[in-house]
Amino acid sequence: MRVDLYMVPGPIKEKGLAGKTLVMIDVLRASTTICYALNAGAKSVIPVSEPGEATEMRAKIGIDNSLLCGERDGIKIENFDLGNSPLEYTEETVSGKNIVLTTSNGTRTYGRSKNSGLIITGAIVNITTVASRVAKENNDLAILCAGHMEHFSIEDTICGGMLIHKLLTDEKLILELNDAASLALLLYRSNSRALKETVAQGEHGRFLEKIGFGEDVALAAAADSIPVLPILKDGQIKREENQTEP
Repeated sequence: MRVDLYMVPGPIKEKGLAGKTLVMIDVLRASTTICYALNAGAKSVIPVSEPGEATEMRAKIGIDNSLLCGERDGIKIENFDLGNSPLEYTEETVSGKNIVLTTSNGTRTYGRSKNSGLIITGAIVNITTVASRVAKENNDLAILCAGHMEHFSIEDTICGGMLIHKLLTDEKLILELNDAASLALLLYRSNSRALKETVAQGEHGRFLEKIGFGEDVALAAAADSIPVLPILKDGQIKREENQTEP
């Protein structure tokens, strides 16, 4: 299996992702929040790039059965129902709802996935579930890290490295890695015993702590705590059907 990891989405061409299994990673916080929302019974998460697009999408699918959610610069967008903290996505709030989500980094990357095969949302909180599904698909893999404002983020790259490590060790796959994938694997293996500390000490982790979301950072670094499998199809992210509802 060929594995290409991209530390930032900027230089990627859609044709380079064509036909591949694609794992989208934004540990802080879109991927983690999507896992929390689906685990709490959300019907779907619809990722969009801009707040105006989110408002239009909600009007299109119906206001009564949807929530308008997202952030800019880490803070809930004015007049939106929820921000981007996984703690907001409780069963009482989101169960049975379609979540229209726009974030500063993570949701923008889904626009690159039009020609890909299986499209999975990956995070530290569901990493083993993701690795198992990638192995089952047995297709060349692209790992797309959202980064932070088009720049490298340590938490996304270390998550990508963790996924590669599990494919090698748990799934016993033979992998051909690009240089970024090899570097991500080294980053994870060098910090596997201090995963939470590494994520918290990263630039984005420190920023979220500063603006009052330190608990989100800790939750996002809790391996396999939310073992759902979010799959993007026809513009909507849903739990894979064979997974048991919460």
